[in-house]
Amino acid sequence: MNSITASNISKRYGFQWIIKDFNAVFSQGKVYGIAGKNGSGKSTLIKILSGYLTPSKGNISYHISDKEIVKDQAYVHIALAAPYTDLINEYTLKEMFLFHQKFKPLKESFSLARFEEEIQLSGQKDKLLGHFSSGMKQKIQLALSVFSDTSVLLLDEPTSYLDASAKKWFLENLAKNKTDRIVIIASNDQYDLNLCDEIIEINKE
Repeated sequence: MNSITASNISKRYGFQWIIKDFNAVFSQGKVYGIAGKNGSGKSTLIKILSGYLTPSKGNISYHISDKEIVKDQAYVHIALAAPYTDLINEYTLKEMFLFHQKFKPLKESFSLARFEEEIQLSGQKDKLLGHFSSGMKQKIQLALSVFSDTSVLLLDEPTSYLDASAKKWFLENLAKNKTDRIVIIASNDQYDLNLCDEIIEINKE
């Protein structure tokens, strides 16, 4: 069983508290939505859960296969796609795929050829990422996370820049790759939140 427990998480920048005393237990088998108005701390919470940021107060504990994971090693089990995790525009699609595989291996069945096929970009492995549209780059970033062999999947505003066809692609692939994972989506987009089994509204007034 996989779970993440957030205990009294608070984050302060200067004298301003962005998050105050947040508590939640996230378990595998459910898709959680983190909702809230702009500036409510959704992205900050995702960064804390991923280990990207350290909380000012409180604690995050990770249990993977019922074993507690040392915080410094939690990143191995987490895949993250967010506006602040940009692709490397100077890389080709192939180079980005291989670079990602070094740090966050995809599922064993994912060769480069299959990855190209799954994201509907067959034959474009040598194209620079900087030459793809914003929507295609978002799709590539999502695919690298969704197809990663991890127990935790964190997504921040996942369908931003996606057209209707790409949103359908995301819905279908999330459904196929959420089993036995903890999935947390931070968003204000109703399309994203409709994919969630449970909505947690952060800093609700």
